[in-house]
Amino acid sequence: MPYIIGADIGTTNAKAVAFSLDGTILYVHSEEYPIYHPRADWSEQDPNEILRAVEKCIREVLDECREHGEVKALSFSAAMHSLIVLDEEGKPLSPSIIWADNRSASIADDLRQTEEGKKIYHSNGTPIHAMAPVCKLLWLREHNSELFEAAARFVGIKEYVVFQLTGKYLIDYSIASATGLFNIRQLGWDTWTLDYIGLSADRLSEPVSPYHIEYLPESNTLGLSVETAIVMGGGDGCLANLGSGATTPGEMAVTIGTSGAVRICTPEAYTDEHMRTFCYLLDETTYVVGGATNNGAVVFQWLKDTLFQNESYEALFDKASEIKVGSDGLLCLPFLLGERAPLWNSAVRGGFVGLDMYHTAPHFVRAAMEGILLNMFTIGRVVMENQSIHTIYGSGGFAKGDTWVQMLSDVFGIPVHLNDTVETSSVGAALIGLKALGQLDNLDDPNEFTDVVKKYKPDMQKHRAYLDVYAKFAQWAQIVDKQSDK
Repeated sequence: MPYIIGADIGTTNAKAVAFSLDGTILYVHSEEYPIYHPRADWSEQDPNEILRAVEKCIREVLDECREHGEVKALSFSAAMHSLIVLDEEGKPLSPSIIWADNRSASIADDLRQTEEGKKIYHSNGTPIHAMAPVCKLLWLREHNSELFEAAARFVGIKEYVVFQLTGKYLIDYSIASATGLFNIRQLGWDTWTLDYIGLSADRLSEPVSPYHIEYLPESNTLGLSVETAIVMGGGDGCLANLGSGATTPGEMAVTIGTSGAVRICTPEAYTDEHMRTFCYLLDETTYVVGGATNNGAVVFQWLKDTLFQNESYEALFDKASEIKVGSDGLLCLPFLLGERAPLWNSAVRGGFVGLDMYHTAPHFVRAAMEGILLNMFTIGRVVMENQSIHTIYGSGGFAKGDTWVQMLSDVFGIPVHLNDTVETSSVGAALIGLKALGQLDNLDDPNEFTDVVKKYKPDMQKHRAYLDVYAKFAQWAQIVDKQSDK
């Protein structure tokens, strides 16, 4: 029985998932790798550590799945916004500077206020922020000009892995659209932005379709047949939408892991006048519009580690369920790590507002969960200014707790569906691979790959109460909210 591998190069681990062609997961293997912080605000990784982890994951899956027959394709998902400097031979001259790196925050803040910054955003779809490779490149040019000039290539982590496997510098439209350098309407490197930076396109990879297929040389580190298709795939966030089934108008994907994101698919590019949202590409005809937050479950993890070390997550969820909507006036602003959408402010920080003598430990638990969800709702409201939503597809670690998922449904006032797997980015990569092979005609109907196993309906009375809480949240967070102005 032939199968396909969806390989996901994440922020903290690589993962390879083998799927039968009908969507059954045959085997999963993951490998972790560290993030290094050599200075304040710096977040880096070793490209070769990640390469070895990816290769090990794929080899482990191949070994375990020999009995299933031939692997038809290997398709990639990857975290976006990384930047690696390479020499002429393709060897790293720098670590991988990842999305969480904030060294270019001041450059991003200044650029964001200019007409040039607005032009870059509206052409390329990536908000001006320290996460964006366009800002990382500006920082390199200003603070390490020797390295900037010495670079033969600037690539992201997936490009580096693909180069090591195939010998070619290629970048899919999806990953390219998250660099701040790629014109999302023309599907090519944005010449105005490159001129602004002082960068020529020949120092970047060749943009190709997510369905683009390459083949390995006869001698390769994976031991794969030269007939095995290597499919470019896309960015992890875009593929998570595809893998969860949220691909048609009216459907929204909400992911809450360490960080979080709200995303919809749309057939047309859209950029926001306040630069609150991103607009990336899933493929040539599908855009993914939304926003990502730095402050997902990491906020709840901080609360547990700081105040409730001896309590289980289940016990904390039970405590939260005992407190009514709004936590009796205790409001959590969950900006522990600065913020991306909708504030795009690396310097903003969080706190608790409305603290009173009668507040107890369970109030803090509930308030933290509500603060995270209200921040997600803030992003969702921006997205819903342009599209009416009838279904949310939830994914990420938060989806393991019924209390939290039900709260999500109540906050948004929209039903929430959960799939039978949390490996949505790998599922999305596999679906791209199947379409590239000609075995899937329409990504709008991925069938068995995206089975819904649980549904949550909103309590509309609680939703109305949450709208009142949200008004206070938006005021304290100084959020631009068009709907509140109406």
